[in-house]
Amino acid sequence: MLSATMPVAALRTATDSPRNLPASGPPAAGTSPAIPLAGPPPTAPAPSTQLRIDTSLSLVVLEFRGPDGELRQSIPTPREIDAYRNPPLPASDPKVDVSG
Repeated sequence: MLSATMPVAALRTATDSPRNLPASGPPAAGTSPAIPLAGPPPTAPAPSTQLRIDTSLSLVVLEFRGPDGELRQSIPTPREIDAYRNPPLPASDPKVDVSG
């Protein structure tokens, strides 16, 4: 159990457990560990997201734009938005002959 009086050097991490130590034993004090430390991962540019309200359809559109401002993706897709604007016409009822 950890206590407020325990020295920091007494704490062990997963990287210095006995199975991860080199065959020669633990590194000497003041030397760098055998496992190189990785730097922070490179940051990719985050996509620019924008909400647009299409008032004619009463619909919210989520748009993802690239660094150049060009539209890369939208939810709903342009095809789905077009389907909202131009819904398919209902099929006509077939003529049923009920005279018997």
